[in-house]
Amino acid sequence: MTKTHTHIAYLMGAGLAIYSQQAALALFLGIGLALTVGAAPLNDASRLSRGALQSGVVILGLALPFREVVTLGSANGAAVSVMVLATLVSGLILLKLLRTDDVSGKLLTTGTAVCGGTAVATLAPVIKAENQQVAQTLTIIFVLNGIAILLFPAIGHALGLSQQQFGMWAAVAIHDTSSVVGAAAAYGDEALTTAATLKILRILWLIPVIIVASYSMKRISANEIRIPLFVAGFIIASLIGGYFQFDGGVTSLFSLISKSLFGLALFLIGSQMSLESLKTICPRLIGMALVLWSALSISSLYWVTTV
Repeated sequence: MTKTHTHIAYLMGAGLAIYSQQAALALFLGIGLALTVGAAPLNDASRLSRGALQSGVVILGLALPFREVVTLGSANGAAVSVMVLATLVSGLILLKLLRTDDVSGKLLTTGTAVCGGTAVATLAPVIKAENQQVAQTLTIIFVLNGIAILLFPAIGHALGLSQQQFGMWAAVAIHDTSSVVGAAAAYGDEALTTAATLKILRILWLIPVIIVASYSMKRISANEIRIPLFVAGFIIASLIGGYFQFDGGVTSLFSLISKSLFGLALFLIGSQMSLESLKTICPRLIGMALVLWSALSISSLYWVTTV
């Protein structure tokens, strides 16, 4: 396939991902193109995917008045914190029991507990992780995210979870923000707003995690603490939405735009997949990831069905 044909294929794929607003379709369309015609012909596909995702989260904040954010956060913040702390402790215990690579295990634990790839990328320079350790951890998280986008909505429907219950479950149990909003968007608009809000609370745990990691490495520095700016953007957008009290038509438009951006972000994420990255993964790390994620998914599902 010529370079021109590759560009056309990716442009058509991106258009379909944006138009469909189906998270799973967007993600696996990107993966399919990457594995058949090669990686996306973009030098900054990773940056573009982050930009689309973060812009989508901020725009979603316009459709969610801040008082609703506070209400949801105050009602569930303690439970989210318990889940994060329990996952961190469990991951450190599993790391010792399975005798996996210490640095990769810590990256995986933090990514599972807090916010997937963002947490891995933030923690990596603090604990002096090598590129291969970061790559294999991100690949595992990426694959589990893809599974979650397909599996979680199916489980939610089978169990009859409400929109709010599913949003709470997705926010706590799925690694990356992109996959949280992708799975929640597939379930419904109310699930999406609930998931996005609680995911923000989970992301805030990056602050104490990075501080503790920096202290343990004796390198506490403001430069090491990189909390995503879109968290602040989401809060500001939510304040604006609460102040102006947009009508239903306007908030629906904001939701439509955000879901289109999520579709584009997931497509671009999928377009960066490669068979080479899968071959570098340590089997023990895969086992640790599956045990840790299964425990978090089951315990958080029990929480949302009994709360």
